[in-house]
Amino acid sequence: MKLKLILQIVLGIGILILVFYIYTGIMSPVRFNSEMNSRKDAVIEKMKDIRTIQTMYMTMNGHYCSTFDSLITFVKEGEIPLVKLTARPGDSTFTNPIRDTVGTVTIMDSLFSKRTDFNIADLSKIPYSNFEGAPFDTFRMTVAVVNKGNVPVNVIEVFAANKFYMKGLEWEKNNVDGEDGLRFGSMTDPSTDGNWE
Repeated sequence: MKLKLILQIVLGIGILILVFYIYTGIMSPVRFNSEMNSRKDAVIEKMKDIRTIQTMYMTMNGHYCSTFDSLITFVKEGEIPLVKLTARPGDSTFTNPIRDTVGTVTIMDSLFSKRTDFNIADLSKIPYSNFEGAPFDTFRMTVAVVNKGNVPVNVIEVFAANKFYMKGLEWEKNNVDGEDGLRFGSMTDPSTDGNWE
């Protein structure tokens, strides 16, 4: 009787230990995926900001900006004209409006006035890459002019490797390629699509 009770207690403890290991084995990848997706979202938001600024820079200058320092200066000091369009007399279809510049607005205010968390000085920094106080890693930004059908076109590619924004996570254990990552643009095509879209 006493031996039976001891055996039941030992089996009960063994079952509890087994349940704990099964639970942690199931929840570990779930927690990893949740944290990885949260970090990806932060990096994607920053890449969308870079893409928006670069698109505006391209529109105003005819080429992409090659450095983050110049891009940050463009946002801080650049201005966009405010244009008032009025219809010409007799032009009921509004096909040839009268354009009148009525003022300017800063690019910073135009793009990011509603974003209280936006800091232009951190534009080049990959979120979560400063694990344990290390310096931030930066996005790799490459711009060029390539021939596409005998026409020179501007191209851009911005890239953040997984190993940078997944610091502190067990990405190797979860079969994530550290050298792959998030990117937008292409060095061969005039596209600014992101690989997350």
